[in-house]
Amino acid sequence: MDLRNELQDLMNSKNYSMAFVANATGIAKSTLSMWINDNYKGDNSKIADKINNFVQLERERNGNEELEVCDISILKYIFEIGKLCHTKGKIGVCAGKAGLGKTVAVKEYAKRNLNAILIESDSGYTAKSLLLEIHKRLGLSGKGCCYELMSEVVNKLNHSGRLLIIDEAENLPYRALEITRRIHDKTGVGVLLVGRNVLYENLRGIHNQYDQLYSRVKYHKFLDRLNIVDVTKILTSAKQDPELAEIYLQYSDGNTRKLEHLISHSICVAKLNGKAEVDNTIIRETSKMLMA
Repeated sequence: MDLRNELQDLMNSKNYSMAFVANATGIAKSTLSMWINDNYKGDNSKIADKINNFVQLERERNGNEELEVCDISILKYIFEIGKLCHTKGKIGVCAGKAGLGKTVAVKEYAKRNLNAILIESDSGYTAKSLLLEIHKRLGLSGKGCCYELMSEVVNKLNHSGRLLIIDEAENLPYRALEITRRIHDKTGVGVLLVGRNVLYENLRGIHNQYDQLYSRVKYHKFLDRLNIVDVTKILTSAKQDPELAEIYLQYSDGNTRKLEHLISHSICVAKLNGKAEVDNTIIRETSKMLMA
């Protein structure tokens, strides 16, 4: 296919603008427009080389997209605890190491349950930051002092039957966690806190000084590494040989994020080496390229 047609097809399929392609290739927008219309009077081969490189990289990106969400144990546990908190109006905690797929699971829960409110916290969150975010997610102004924000959040959530999910909840300081408890107590909404294992220590306090908060936790689950069934499901979803599940599990150490990287990179390495399929050797060698 003519390179100009290839570029046009790519732009149409990805909804890329002329400005996007110009920025990605380092070609002036006016020059790119003339080249596409076969009116460029300069060095066409130089432009063609840049366009060809861009098109080839985009093709490789297309073959290296994120894997589909699978019904693995991590998702199953978070959905179970989330549904209990949601329907019973209780507080639940799901915690485990980074990279297990907790964020993917809570996003999927919120996607399937539209009355769930997902807050993705970060290390800069304060009690007021949390209130502001919840306030805005409820369609309110996101303005006011803490007392005003709290009052309006409580009025909006009271007996609503909704679920408040806070991802990476280990980032929340005690006051923010305490505000979460107060929202639960005053409104009866369910709360699901998700994060790394340190979240349990934050809820208890180093000297168990936060018993009032910790005692509210009705459901909890320590999330562990993937099992062989999980890996088989992920490989099947990715249209890869499920017979490779054991070696993928071994070299990913049961970590979902590392497994997904290992699968996608192994597929790329196989293609670069002219192999139709991934094998044990490719997986072993590819694993050396990933962060431990």
